[in-house]
Amino acid sequence: MQGPVYNLAVLVFCLGLALCSGCAETADRFTSLGSRLMFRTPEQVLNIKTPADRIKELKKIAKSAPKQSTAEQEQVVASLAAEYQNESDPILRRTLLRTLAVYPQSAAGAVIVGALSDSDIETRRTACACLGMRGDKGAVRELTRLISSDTNFDVRIVAVRALGQTGDAAALQPLSEAIVDPDPAMQVAAHESLVAVSGRDYGNDVQAWRQYAQTGKSDAPEVSVAERVRRSLF
Repeated sequence: MQGPVYNLAVLVFCLGLALCSGCAETADRFTSLGSRLMFRTPEQVLNIKTPADRIKELKKIAKSAPKQSTAEQEQVVASLAAEYQNESDPILRRTLLRTLAVYPQSAAGAVIVGALSDSDIETRRTACACLGMRGDKGAVRELTRLISSDTNFDVRIVAVRALGQTGDAAALQPLSEAIVDPDPAMQVAAHESLVAVSGRDYGNDVQAWRQYAQTGKSDAPEVSVAERVRRSLF
């Protein structure tokens, strides 16, 4: 007999003994104990760590990263990288990527870049977002490559958004090409990323964006403040 049925049997047996003995205090104690047993999962009873437990731990690790010394960070990255390679749960793998993303070590970036080739679409999307968060030169290079090579549209559009998140001027060139994509959603994502990186807004003027990406300036007029407000409202 296992699980909830077993817990219930334990509760009934113990409570019966306590009531027969006439000790109310003892009965209360057994009732409390039984309640704790009944409402605990089998994993909790057996002290088994669940994926949810590990996810909570990884979030704490990510928050503590800025407080760690370089040596401590390198040790954590090495441990997380090894864990990622051996982890089969896709949700845990993605959480590991997000945790590695906060570490500046190149070893952390290498794991994330490797995840761009993962067979799981959501993992590739997560890897793109993580590279955008890191924002280094390697991130721009890898995201640019992915825009033209990944077969999944959702992955490519996340890569475009991640380029905007890097804030790196090197992202302007690939973004100025992405804005001519035939899909309207990609055009919007590319435009938003161009504005985020450049601090300018040439709307859908492809030539202006290309000129700015190449020279850092353009003679084309920017979108008016009124038009920006209208867009934000509608």
